[in-house]
Amino acid sequence: MFGHKDKEVAFFGKITAGITHEINNVLAIIKESSGLLEDILAVTGEDTFPHKEKFKKALKRILGQIQRGVAITNNLNWFAHSSDHSPTSVDLNEVTEQMVLLASRFARLKNVGLETGPKDGPFIIKTHPVALQMALFISIEIFLDLITSGGKITLFPRKIQNNYVVGIHFEGMTADDANLPQAIITSDRWAFLQETMACLGGSAQADESASGILLYFTET
Repeated sequence: MFGHKDKEVAFFGKITAGITHEINNVLAIIKESSGLLEDILAVTGEDTFPHKEKFKKALKRILGQIQRGVAITNNLNWFAHSSDHSPTSVDLNEVTEQMVLLASRFARLKNVGLETGPKDGPFIIKTHPVALQMALFISIEIFLDLITSGGKITLFPRKIQNNYVVGIHFEGMTADDANLPQAIITSDRWAFLQETMACLGGSAQADESASGILLYFTET
């Protein structure tokens, strides 16, 4: 898994990072221009500009979308740069937070909340960041495949004895809620998750006690 494929991933990461920088430059120009329009509106009287309030509201919406766009591109830039050094040391708390942001749209389409749980740690491991993120995303996808609509998926790292563990837990209804652990391990994505975790020197288990998946990692 790691070798020539790493170079391909690094190539895609480098191109993506470059594009996100360019998008941020575009957003910065739009933000500067909208700020100039706001300044002009501030010195314009209502009698000479009868639709002033409507324009102010429109500019406020534009500014909100600019801020949203910057946040999205910054997260994508972080994701693209995660392939720069592999293996490298990462904090599982930071990685899970970023994955929640990157995967939020997929959860939103199913009307599912996606969040991180209470923080502890930090939990520093040396690993391949792209493969780690892939394992987290596959775990999220397994639940999204099983969910009919609604509910919440929570990711939270913790330490169990000498193992670093990321728990992915689900609250809500699924098409096969009576036997969720069985539905997890018979998912079409389960074998791919096991393969990815094996490449990371870890393992994946269905958590029967808490309706979830447990990803076990070693420190190095």
